[in-house]
Amino acid sequence: MRWWRHREQEQDLDRELRADLELEAAEQRESGPSEEEAGCAARPAFGNPTLVGETVRETWGWAAIERLVQDVRFSLRTPSKTPGFVVFAALAPALGPGANAAIFSVVDAVLLRPLPFRHADRLAEVWADASLMGFQMATPAPGRRNSLWAVR
Repeated sequence: MRWWRHREQEQDLDRELRADLELEAAEQRESGPSEEEAGCAARPAFGNPTLVGETVRETWGWAAIERLVQDVRFSLRTPSKTPGFVVFAALAPALGPGANAAIFSVVDAVLLRPLPFRHADRLAEVWADASLMGFQMATPAPGRRNSLWAVR
């Protein structure tokens, strides 16, 4: 199909499909039903005109390019209808690496790097024995001297 004759060929195809449908209706009338019944019976006998037209267009060889052009038009037209989605779609890839970098820097500082103390493997956790008050262990309050201290 030559691209400069596209409109002509589309019009020819439409005329051809209408003529074929009218011929089928005329054949149906010859077998006896009324004109209205023949028109209704012609469609199922002829088939789906849209499907026939699409099949013919496929043979022209430009169907893939036409679908690509339609897809590009649709993709350019759609963002104007949903600007919020476009903003989200643009920010999501930008925020992903930023959030990843922030989380990794926290994990690196807290979990991966050694503590900033000499002999960090000898650090101990101090708890106060609060069994007299009904608690197993409690964190020590600064300045309390009458508690018993336990080292774990």
